Amino acid sequence: MFTRRMFFKILAAIGAGSLFSAESEGTAAQWLNVSAASSTGHLARPGDTYFEVPAQAFGVTTTEQWENLLDDLDAVELIGRYVSLTSAPDEVSRLTGRCPFCRHGADSLLVDSRDDTYLCTDCLAGGHALDFYARMEGLSLPESLRSVGKLMAAGVLQGKRPRLKRFHCIIEAIDRFAHESLICSREGASARGWLNHQGITAEMVEKFSLGMMPYALSDQLLERLRAVGFTPDELEQAGVDGWMSCLADRFKAGESNSTLLLPVRDREGDCCGFYEQSFGLESALAWSSHVVPYGYQLLAPHRANQLVYCTTSGQTVPSSVVLVEHPWDVVLLAQEGLHQAVYVSPLDLHEYHDRFNRFLLQVQRGVWPIYSSDLSVEFMRNLCRLSPHGLERVAFLFLPDGTGFSEWLRREGPVIGRARLEDALSATELLRF
Repeated sequence: MFTRRMFFKILAAIGAGSLFSAESEGTAAQWLNVSAASSTGHLARPGDTYFEVPAQAFGVTTTEQWENLLDDLDAVELIGRYVSLTSAPDEVSRLTGRCPFCRHGADSLLVDSRDDTYLCTDCLAGGHALDFYARMEGLSLPESLRSVGKLMAAGVLQGKRPRLKRFHCIIEAIDRFAHESLICSREGASARGWLNHQGITAEMVEKFSLGMMPYALSDQLLERLRAVGFTPDELEQAGVDGWMSCLADRFKAGESNSTLLLPVRDREGDCCGFYEQSFGLESALAWSSHVVPYGYQLLAPHRANQLVYCTTSGQTVPSSVVLVEHPWDVVLLAQEGLHQAVYVSPLDLHEYHDRFNRFLLQVQRGVWPIYSSDLSVEFMRNLCRLSPHGLERVAFLFLPDGTGFSEWLRREGPVIGRARLEDALSATELLRF
């Protein structure tokens, strides 16, 4: 059975460059935007548990491109070229057909459109849709990768890209509605007052396209989205219906309905969803470490892990950055003139080790504001688990106990603050103590 994890093991064994033959390299480079030489870029960590392959086999960029291919493939479209598929009556994401490998039952082949896998309940053949294609065409895995890549590049296979494009359009429409609600609506008055109290100017609100989505406006949002042509199925697939249901549950449970939306964009500049930040007395404690709605994760899980919240809306990450604990810290620090602050994930090396390590490979230097009391044995142990490349790129700025980074920067001023950031203690120096 072919799985994504097995794919990367094979990729390591054959080397990413060997997937391109001399005659197909030009074509492959067009759809990958990378040639065999791209493996000389930043390296993943040797023995990284996320990939379970040696780092020297390929670069992070190459890996992400192959991940994109696997995510863009549509199992229903690819397998449907060989088998007539019908929707299962009990589950919208599952389709059935006759297995071409054993040809026993008329509906023994199950195809899952969510994770792009197939399984025959009779002969137990199964795996990823790419494995199905390789078996049907009698190709090796590298040959099938090249072949499917050409089909995608030529437009013979559309994959999930049209759905992903529609998803981005839905989120952009939500962003506009939420921003208008914050700026113009009666419901946004309290949020505007809180932002003013926080010292956030109208220019900064516009720069980050901040918005709000209270439960009271949820019906208006759904009406707006349907009016511009989005179908109920598209809204359900994008996670909008589930998100609105969560808002309703929180409202009925008496929880705070005071939430700002911080739109986050991918490297192509497409809006993918929102971080939530509550405003009020407990605002520092109430924020989301995940992006809502959840449709983006359903379409492309690894792409959700690439999202970086920063002043440039994710399109360009500065070479030297300051790592912050919360997305809202990025806004606060930008207001103080520090525009290279980024939010990657909660600063927890134990739980978010892989994601944190992968991000460090994209920058020249990452400064982590920290307290001396945070330097526990467990923290140092997790720090040592970073790859050599990641370890040499992280540095630490020690803050006075009980003082937040934005508060510290406001007190010290931008000139002294930047000087202190430049003098941050590197991880290698820290480990010598």
